[in-house]
Amino acid sequence: MIRHWTTLAALIEQLRSEIRGAVLVECARTNGGQVWFSLETHAGRLAVIHAPQQPIGTLYVRRSDPPRQRDHVFAMLAMKPIEDSTIADANRVVTFVLDDVELVVVAIPGAWANCVVRRRDDGVVIASLRPMAGLSIGARWEPPPVTLPEPLECAEEMSVAAVLERSRLLLAQPYAQDFCQLHNVEPTAAWGSFDSADRERIIKLAQKYRHQLITAPHPVIAHQGEREQFFLCPPSGDDWRYEHVPTVEEGILRRVRSLYRAWTLDCARRHLAQRIATELRHIANALPELEATIADAPAAERYEQWGQLLISHPQRHHRGFEELSVTGWDGQQQVIPLDPARTVLDNAERYFAQARKMRRGAERARERRHQLETRKAALEAAMEQVQSAATLQQIESIEQQCYPKQPEPVQQRPLSDWTRSRLRTVALPGGYWLLIGKDARSNDELTFRIARPHDLWLHARGVEGAHGVIPLPARKLPPPAVIEHAAAIVAYYSAARTASYVPVSWTQRKYVRKPKAAGPGAVALLRESVVFVEPRSPSEPNS
Repeated sequence: MIRHWTTLAALIEQLRSEIRGAVLVECARTNGGQVWFSLETHAGRLAVIHAPQQPIGTLYVRRSDPPRQRDHVFAMLAMKPIEDSTIADANRVVTFVLDDVELVVVAIPGAWANCVVRRRDDGVVIASLRPMAGLSIGARWEPPPVTLPEPLECAEEMSVAAVLERSRLLLAQPYAQDFCQLHNVEPTAAWGSFDSADRERIIKLAQKYRHQLITAPHPVIAHQGEREQFFLCPPSGDDWRYEHVPTVEEGILRRVRSLYRAWTLDCARRHLAQRIATELRHIANALPELEATIADAPAAERYEQWGQLLISHPQRHHRGFEELSVTGWDGQQQVIPLDPARTVLDNAERYFAQARKMRRGAERARERRHQLETRKAALEAAMEQVQSAATLQQIESIEQQCYPKQPEPVQQRPLSDWTRSRLRTVALPGGYWLLIGKDARSNDELTFRIARPHDLWLHARGVEGAHGVIPLPARKLPPPAVIEHAAAIVAYYSAARTASYVPVSWTQRKYVRKPKAAGPGAVALLRESVVFVEPRSPSEPNS
């Protein structure tokens, strides 16, 4: 129910007082297609998020900063105060009024979904998130109109519940049922069975009910079996279990997170099921070919027998024969086809080669058939597990069993001969290298000229010692075991090499600074992590 108009209207009603007077800090679009409107309110940072794609398809609120990876849009709105926020009646169009412009968010799923900035006085479009029919920069534009009929325009054969749900009253099915139960109206009664006065009375009561639903909701997260929904009031019916939530905002956010979890699980399930189905289809196509190869294996004996007969033929060194009639070991006459361009002996060798090839092919085909049948059984069992998996972790576990991921080899930056001559170089587990300064000047050279900002920097804490750097090909830290191994070697090249345990500071090179007027090798750290290690010589074997 988070996509229903009444839910969106209740959310805007709840936020209206907090948003009024807030400053729109920035508008940004994320990689997932969501649009974040970051506001600074009297209560702190707030983000109104337009998520038009599946599985959300509506607006929701988060009280956090936007993702780091984002593209800024609508720069002309930055730092403008919001005067008011409204939602169109029975239409999922939200308008934020900012000074002399309006930010119109069309939260209608599908082709209409958009965000448009237009002038407040004449409705001329200044900017649009995406192009759409009937919308041009510099031209007047109006949001899509309401397509629902007025209640009195509904057909008389429609039920009361249908009129409440499908007219501009726009009460969702559970709200329509609750309204009918509250006011003793039979939901299945035909709209035409009521006179005009009763219809007017039902319409006014429904409008009042809807207004109370939006302005004074009692939001709940409701469960019906495995089904979960968000409602603005407790649903009627004994088969619903529900829990109250403090605000509409929190209820929508909880439902959004639940939808994302279910959607992520469903996407992972479909992806893995498709991958398994594709491989099963390839196996099904390969097995008949293998069976045919195995079925042809008996012909190898005939070819070998023909070769034996040909090498003992008196004219075995002659050529030009298209066939020869010979007597087989069983006394029967056999006609053997020949290649006239070859000698009889060469034809015999050709038949021997064919026999060997067919036997090898049949042997490989039997092995391959066994492998494919074993793989097929495993994949079919995995497919059943995929369909019954209830968590993303189960899907990932099944995928790892079917398609184990091999660790990617670490591609280190090449080290020049000059670097190797000025520094100590030590090979670390996993393909990493550790560079170690030999003295104070080479420490400075290593830290401030050779190391890159994202490389890992190490030094024994609180004592004199060598600087250590692990060059990294990307902004990804090495495994903890590699860091500990490097720290132990750096501790060995420090004044604390004889201690049992030595604290070693490590951080990215970009957090290492050279204090003013400091001597060679002296540094200051903006941030650090510390690991306690036992000093070890680089000549010690890896454990």
